[in-house]
Amino acid sequence: MTALRRSRRAAVATLAAALVLAGALPAVANPGDETADGYPTWDEVNAARASQSAKQAEYAKLQQALQRAQSGAATTSAKAVAAFRTAQRADQDLADATAREKQLQSRLEADRTRLQSDSESLGRVVSWMYRDGTGLASTSQLITAKDPAEFMSKLDTAQQVAGTWNTLSERAAAAVNTEQNLKDQATSAKKERARLAAEADRASSAASAAQERADAAVDTASRNTTTVYAQLASLRGTTAKVEERYQLGLQVAEQQREEEARRQQQQEQNGGNGGGGGGGNVNLGGGVTVDPAGAQAYARSVLPSYGWGGEQFSCLVSLWNGESDWRADALNPSSGAYGIPQALPAEKMAAAGADWRTNGATQVNWGLAYISASYGSPCNAWNTWQSRNPHWY
Repeated sequence: MTALRRSRRAAVATLAAALVLAGALPAVANPGDETADGYPTWDEVNAARASQSAKQAEYAKLQQALQRAQSGAATTSAKAVAAFRTAQRADQDLADATAREKQLQSRLEADRTRLQSDSESLGRVVSWMYRDGTGLASTSQLITAKDPAEFMSKLDTAQQVAGTWNTLSERAAAAVNTEQNLKDQATSAKKERARLAAEADRASSAASAAQERADAAVDTASRNTTTVYAQLASLRGTTAKVEERYQLGLQVAEQQREEEARRQQQQEQNGGNGGGGGGGNVNLGGGVTVDPAGAQAYARSVLPSYGWGGEQFSCLVSLWNGESDWRADALNPSSGAYGIPQALPAEKMAAAGADWRTNGATQVNWGLAYISASYGSPCNAWNTWQSRNPHWY
């Protein structure tokens, strides 16, 4: 039996003991006669308590309703993550284009300065070469020189001046060509920057619209799941909190079975639910509550509910420091792993709550359930993470 199966069996057994139905249940006051379209009503839930078979059938309906509420918000929120990443890349492209345009303008100004200096130097050489009575006013002075030493001196000077002339001429010509080339590049860079600026504006608007749609979907899903958890608790004689934890465990276990099947099919040895480590992550932003200290405090408070002692907390801190630095908006740009636990795909965390994209506590809840199902404890997950290169868990 694998560690995964043992930990999963232990978790289910523990929860099952707490969820045993206790005889006839008292009547429950209905918070509302109807839930959202397609969801079981309170009347249906109360009526189902009449028999065990009816309870089981209603329980299955409630599970389907829960997953339907989660999946709708998950899809919308995942699109919001993608939209913000697109906007982020557009902003970076714009910043790069702006820097390139600025660099080209600086080079153009420097080239113009050199060209001006060389032009002035050429003017002085021309003036000196053709002055009357001194220097190299005429070539006849070289021919008519009576003193051989004077002749050689003037010849040497003439050669030096000629070399200076050639050098300055070549530099000036090159500068003219360079200036034109830089002008062309600067013009192209300016156009590209303008194009990218418009693209960044469009991406930003699209991200804002995606966030609005995600927020609306999360609100709807949160209301529906709250009702469903209450109905499950009523049907099974537990509490909404216990049902929420139990359903999360079931869904994470199912996610793991699907992931294991996918890995076997693809025969891949690297990559995983935990992403590829936090070193290359980007910070997504987009209305996400980023509070590493608060997320750690919340995680510490939840650990005892899994039967984990304080020694497990240091392992958890190290693990998620390596994955995300405990940032709720951490996104691995290559794999798409997201959030504090680096869920892959990100929308898996919808099992813990519709607000998985923005809420660090929801991400922690999913991450702890994942660790429990996959490794049994944070220290086991941390040891596994360290043994893999690149790191993942």
